[in-house]
Order: sequence, then C-alpha cells, then structure tokens
Amino acid sequence: MKGEQRTMNKKSVSRKAPRRVANGVGRCLYTAGPLVAAGLLLLILLAGCGSSDNAVTTTAAPPTTAVETAASSSADTAPSTTAAPEQEAMDLKYAYGGPNQGAFAETNQWFSDEISARTQGKVNITIHWGGTLVKQPDTLSGVGKGVAEMGAAMSDPTNPHWTTLSLSGAGEDQWAVMMATYEMVNNSPEIAAEMDKANVVPTHGYFPGTPIMILKKQVESLDDLKGLRVRVGTPDEATALSALGVEPVEVGIFEIYDSLGKGVIDGALLTVAWADTLKLGEVAKYWYRFSNNMIGGAVTTVINKDVWAKFTPQTQAIVQELSREYNDKYAQTVMDQEVAVLDNATSTLEVQYLEVPGPVDEAYHAAIDAAHQAWFDKYDADGNKTQAVWDEYQGYVTQYQQEVADKGYPWAQ
Repeated sequence: MKGEQRTMNKKSVSRKAPRRVANGVGRCLYTAGPLVAAGLLLLILLAGCGSSDNAVTTTAAPPTTAVETAASSSADTAPSTTAAPEQEAMDLKYAYGGPNQGAFAETNQWFSDEISARTQGKVNITIHWGGTLVKQPDTLSGVGKGVAEMGAAMSDPTNPHWTTLSLSGAGEDQWAVMMATYEMVNNSPEIAAEMDKANVVPTHGYFPGTPIMILKKQVESLDDLKGLRVRVGTPDEATALSALGVEPVEVGIFEIYDSLGKGVIDGALLTVAWADTLKLGEVAKYWYRFSNNMIGGAVTTVINKDVWAKFTPQTQAIVQELSREYNDKYAQTVMDQEVAVLDNATSTLEVQYLEVPGPVDEAYHAAIDAAHQAWFDKYDADGNKTQAVWDEYQGYVTQYQQEVADKGYPWAQ
C-alpha cells in the first residue's frame, strides 16, 4: 500500500536558505618611487582598487626553496587565488516506475528542473516514466550498474534496515514522517551500508500519503470485519488483518477497481491519492482512516556513486540543499491534493470519510505491533539491527511531530 496523505492546518516557521557570497579580487601590489606612487594613488582613486565590495579570500603561495628564492630574489610574488572546480556538463537519466501523474511525479520533476537551473544548465535530468528505462523492482540495481544515473528505488527484504522504514504505524503527521525518512536515509549507518553495497548515494525519501481502508460496506465492530476479503499492500498489514479475521488478498494496484466492482474483494488498504486516481469512490463508499498509521515508505531517490563522484562539491551541495527542500514541497503538495480529493469524494461521490471504530483501531494497532516485533526478531536473529533502526526512526518522528505542534509547517507563513 503506497499512496498519499491527510492535512493538518497549522501555522509554521520559515527556514532561511544559505546565503551565497560572491568572490572578487581586490588587492593592489606596487613598489615604486614617489612619482610612480602618486600615479598609482590617482589610479586607485579613479578605479576603486581595493574596494571592499569585491573582497576575496586568497590562498597564500607555498613556501619556496632556497634555489627558488635565489632565482627570484628581486621579484615580488603575488598571492594565488583558488578557483572553484567547474562542473562538467552531464545529461542524466532518471528511472521512475510510476506514471507521470500525482504529487510524487510532480515534485520529482520539480527536483530535476531545479538541479538544472541551479547548476546553470551543467547537470540536466530526463525522467523516464512508467518503468520504460528500468522496471520499478530493478531500479536500485539499475542505478547501481549505471543503466540509469538516478532513480526512485524501492527497497525489499534483502535490505532489511532500509525496508524497515516501510512498516505501518510510523506516526500521526505526514510531514514529520517524511522528515524522519529523510534523516534516516542520510544518517543511519545501517542504511548507508546497504546503499553503499548497491553502489548508490541516497538523497531523499518519500511517504505515500494518508493510508485508508476502503470498504463496500460500513463496519461498526470487529465482527463486521471478519470474513471480508481485503487487498493489502505490505506484509505487516497482511499479518495484522489476518489477526482480525480478515482475509488478506494480493491484487495489482490497477486491478482494484474491477475486483471491487465484481465482488472479488470487499475492500482495499491503500491511500487517499490512489483511491482518487483509481476512481474507487465509484465502487466503494466507505473510506476509513486509522489513528497514528502513517507510512514512511522505503522509496528513495538514489544517484549512482560514480556519477556522484563526478559532481563538484558545489553541485553536491546543491543536490543536498534541494533534497532538504523537497520534503517541504512534496508534503505540502500531498496535503493540498488530499484536501481537494476528499472534498470531491464526499460532496460529489457521496463517500463517507470515517474514523475506524475505537475497538477496531485498538485491535489493529495491537496486531501491527506484533507484526513489527516478528519482523525485528526475524532479521535481527541474523545479526541485523532493524529494531535499533526503527527506534531511531521513531525518535525522529517524535522530534518533528513536536516541531509541528510548536511551530507549525515550514510553508504556512
């Protein structure tokens, strides 16, 4: 289950972008007699030599040997300046498994366009949509091998630490979960080791939006759920619903509409955005949201390590700065779109957007917790640290949820 999320209307705090400083040369050197000195003084007054508006930090010349000193004893050596390395022109292919629609596609296009703009056209990115360059499951290996230089890669259990970020029940706030995912893919040593093994550098993460359970009938108790066939998106969802007496079913994302219409399934776990994209409000009128059930999602934009090494320090800094900005822009886009989707679904399609009944919510979260522990036990028995990764991840979620509570969202003012 991967999709989009829900909205919170809170005030926020603005962040200031780093200030760029222009460099210029402003030192005048001269040695002469009074007449020449007077002439130079006049030139200084006319030309503004030494103006503080064009100050630059220079690098002192390296020490000279005795031979060099003797050979140049009568010469004045001017300090040398260190020029920033110039970025070579690069045309990069970005592998994207989904269609060119929705908040994720929109924000990735913005990210690609901004890299080109901020590098003055030196680094240009072409997104290949719909898995036409590399199929979604093969994106990580495809980028690592250089078939694509960049891509939106999805983890799998062969990378258990990274995949831990896709467990359900990560938190309550979408932006906080997005920021926590960003922190983890950039700072977790365990995830870094998995990325390094794949020969990629991560930039930023992802969250799919607000998870919901859409049903063809209304439920008021656990008994109403028992026996229903519900499409699931993640293993922990399947484990949790099984514990509630629901039969989890694997159905392709684009097969959900027909499966609901024909009665093959009774409902599906996915997100608000996907429910809208697939027009599921036409065939299922009850959309339920669980509490504290956001998903970070183990989808991460990655860059081939060899390509990253060809970026100058300035270009790397640009990518890192944009990756941080991406979180705010994407979260805001998702939240705004969800407001519009839910307004249309409830007013036009007569969908009921409801909280899951209390007993069902409690039972589901207890089952999710048990599924999480089973995941940790399975992979940590082999020497991994998935429990520690989850705990660190939850620490970031708590930190950013508190920031939202104290200051609001970054884009709100």
